[in-house]
Amino acid sequence: MEGPLTVLILTVGRSYDRLIHTDNRPSRVTRIAEPSAIRGRKCMKASSIYFSATCAAAAIAIGSSSPLHAQSDAPAQAASDVDAIGEIIVTAQKTEEKLSRAPLAVTALTGDALAKNHITDASSLASSVPSMNFGMYGGTARLAIRGVGFNSINAGAEGRVAYYTDGIYFSRPATALSGFYDVARVEILRGPQGTLYGRNATGGALNVITADPTSDLSGYFTQTIGNYNLFTEEGAVSGPLSDTVSGRLAVKIVNRDGYGKNYGTGNDVDNAATQSVRAKLRFEPSAETTITAAFDYHHENDRNYGGHYGGQAYPAVFPVMLSTLLTRQQLGGPIPPTVRDFDSLIDPSNRRTFYGASLTVEHDLSFATLKSITAYRHSNYTDKYADGTGDATPLTNSEKANQISQELQLSGDSDTFRWVGGVYYFRERINGHVDIPLGVDLLNLLGLGPIPASPNGYVHGYWAGGIGKTETVAGYGQATWKITPELELTGGLRYAWERHKVKDSVQFDFSAMTTPNPLSSALFTPAPRSDSETSFTPKATLSYFFAPDSTFYVTVAKGYKSGGFDLGATQLTPYNPEKLWDYEAGVKTRLFGGRVQANLAAFYYDYSNLQVSVIIGNIVNTKNAAKARSYGFEGEIQAILAPGLRLDLNGSYLNAKFKDFITANTDLVGAPVLNYKGNTLPQSPKWQGQAGFEYTHDLASGSLRLRGDVNYSSRIHFSPFNIRTISQGEFTKFDASIDYIGGSDKWQVGLFVKNITDKTTIASATANSFLASNSLLSYIDPPRTYGVTATVRF
Repeated sequence: MEGPLTVLILTVGRSYDRLIHTDNRPSRVTRIAEPSAIRGRKCMKASSIYFSATCAAAAIAIGSSSPLHAQSDAPAQAASDVDAIGEIIVTAQKTEEKLSRAPLAVTALTGDALAKNHITDASSLASSVPSMNFGMYGGTARLAIRGVGFNSINAGAEGRVAYYTDGIYFSRPATALSGFYDVARVEILRGPQGTLYGRNATGGALNVITADPTSDLSGYFTQTIGNYNLFTEEGAVSGPLSDTVSGRLAVKIVNRDGYGKNYGTGNDVDNAATQSVRAKLRFEPSAETTITAAFDYHHENDRNYGGHYGGQAYPAVFPVMLSTLLTRQQLGGPIPPTVRDFDSLIDPSNRRTFYGASLTVEHDLSFATLKSITAYRHSNYTDKYADGTGDATPLTNSEKANQISQELQLSGDSDTFRWVGGVYYFRERINGHVDIPLGVDLLNLLGLGPIPASPNGYVHGYWAGGIGKTETVAGYGQATWKITPELELTGGLRYAWERHKVKDSVQFDFSAMTTPNPLSSALFTPAPRSDSETSFTPKATLSYFFAPDSTFYVTVAKGYKSGGFDLGATQLTPYNPEKLWDYEAGVKTRLFGGRVQANLAAFYYDYSNLQVSVIIGNIVNTKNAAKARSYGFEGEIQAILAPGLRLDLNGSYLNAKFKDFITANTDLVGAPVLNYKGNTLPQSPKWQGQAGFEYTHDLASGSLRLRGDVNYSSRIHFSPFNIRTISQGEFTKFDASIDYIGGSDKWQVGLFVKNITDKTTIASATANSFLASNSLLSYIDPPRTYGVTATVRF
C-alpha cells in the first residue's frame, strides 16, 4: 500500500532544463546562432545556414551522438548563473506562448534536458512525463497517457496518442521507435487534443520539434561509448548557403551488441544497428516569407524487438509450454536461461525503413500568418521471431504504408482575440499482415491431429492481412477572447469526415506447407468493404492569470479515435470511433522570484465506445465493447534550492477503470462471458513519479555537474482482464551522471549509468493463444547501461 508519505517520496522526476527566452523565441539547437529579425509574433526570422560538403564531411568525420545536441541551445549554465527557472516557448496550441501561461497540461523538454537525462527515444522519455507509459508489441510503440493507450495486435492498427514531428502526423506506431536526434524540444500534451490535432489524439499528442538551420556556420559532434559494445555517433552541421538560403544536415548512427543471447544459434538478440539522417533547406525570399524543405531517412537491420518467453500466463491451464517437450527436429526447444535470452533456431529479425519529405511555407500577412505544411511519409518494416523457446510458432509482423497530408493554417493575434484556424487533408494506404505457421508435432501434441507430416515441419497455420485505405478531410478553429488582461475564454471546434476502405483475407489451415508461400487454398477473401464517419470535437477553456506567469484554467474537451476495419479480420461491419470527454482543471505558477515552477492538473474522463480486441472463432476482431471512467491528478515542480542546486519532481495518481466490459476472456478457449466492470485499464499504473537532484559547481576552468534520478511505478497491467501474471509489479530505478563542461562551452565530457541496480522490468506482455500454450510474449526494458559521452561544438 502506498500512503501519502510514500507517494511524496517516490513521485520523482527527471530534470528538464528551462531555458530563458526574453524575446519569446522558441528553443534553437545551435547555441551560437543569433536571430536575424523578429517579425510580429513570430519567433525568429528563418536563419540561414552554410552547408558546404567540406563542413558536412568534417562534422560526420568527427562523429556524433545524442547527449549534447540540444545543449547547443544555450551555454551550460554554471552555478552562479542560475537564479531562476528558465521559460520555454511552446507551440502546443499551434501558436507560440509561454509554457507557464499555456492553459493545458503539457510537458516541454528542451534538447539540453533530453541530453542531460540521456533520453534518446520515446521509451526513455516516458519516465520524465507524468501519467505517461511506454510499451511495445511486435516492433510497434504502445504510447499511453492517463491510461489511454494502444492495445491492438492487428496489422494496420493506430494508436491513441498522436505522434508528430515538425507538425507532421506519423500515422504508423512503429515509427515512434526510431529515436530522437538533433532535437530542439519535445512537447507532450496530456488529455484529448481533438480540436487542433483531430483523429487518434484521444490520449494526447507527442510533438518532436527538430533543430532548424542557423544564420552562422555551426554544428556539434557527440560520441558515446558504452557497455554492450555501444557506439553512438550523432552530429549536425548548419550554416548559410547564400543570403537567402540556409541548410542543416544531421546524422545519427547506433551500433550495439544485444542484451541477450539466442542459445539455439549462438547470436545475440536485442542488438541495434540503425542509421538516421535529416536534411533541411530554408529559403527566405523576403522578410515576410519563409520556405522550409525537409527530408529524413531511417533504417534498421538487426535482431531487435523480439518477443521473449516470459513464463506461463495461465499455469493452471498450461503448467508448461508444450514446445519445450519437443526435440529440435520437432521444432521444440528448452526454456532459455533468462528472460532476456532465446533458445530457437530462428533468430529474431528486424528490418525497417522509414523516410519522408515535407515543404513548409510561412507568410506574414501583417494581420495574420498563413502556414502550409505538405508532407509525404513512407514506412516499411518486417519483424520475425519465435516465442523465445523452440520454433513451432514463429511470428511475422509486416507492414508497408504510404501517406500524404496537407494542412493550411491561418493564425493571428490582436488586443482582443488570439485565434488559429485551418483545413487538413490526409490519405494513407497500408499493406500489412500477420503470419504464424504452426509446427506439425506441436499440433499433434495438443491433440488436434493426426496432422500429416510436412516437408519443413509446418502447416500453413494462421495468416491475416490485406490492404487498407484511409482518407480524411477536416476543418478546425480555435479562438481566445481576452475579456480582461487577467481573464481569457477559449473556444474551439473541429469537424472531420473520414472514409475507410479494406480488402483483406484470412486463413487458418492445417494443410502441409509444400512451398515457401504461406498462403493456401483455404484463404478466405470477402468482397471489399468501405465505410465513412463524421466527428465533432469541441473544446472550451476559461483561464485566469492571477500573476504575470501564473495561470488557473478549467477545460472541457472531446477527443476521438477513428473507427474502421482490422486488416485480416474480414469483418463485414466496421467498428465505430471511440469518444472521450475530458473535464479538467489546472494551475501553473512561478514562486520566489521564479526559483520555483509548479504545474498541477486534475482531470475526470468519461470514455465510451472503447475499441477492444475480441476473438471470434480463431480471428482477432476489434469491437466497441466497453465503457470506462478515469480520474487523477498530476504535478511537475522544478526548484532552485540553492546556488547550483536544482530539484525536479513529477508524479501522478491515476484511477482508470472499466465501467462496463462484457466479454469472455479472449486468451482462453471456452471462457465464460463475464462483466469485467471495475478492472483497471491497461498501461494505467496507479502511482508513478520521478525525482532528480542536480548540482553544478564552478571550477577554475569550466564547471562540474552531478545528477541523480529515481523513477517509481506501481503495478502496470497489460491485459484488460487484469491477470497478475500479465503485468509488471511495482519497481524503482536509479540513474546517475557526471559531466565536465569546458570553460569555453565548446566541449564536454561525461559519464552516465542508467538502471543502476540492473532491475529487470517488462515494457509490455501479452498471452499467446492455446496453440502456444498460453505462454507469455514479453518485451523487456534495457538492463543496466553505462558509458562515456564526449561532445565538441563549433
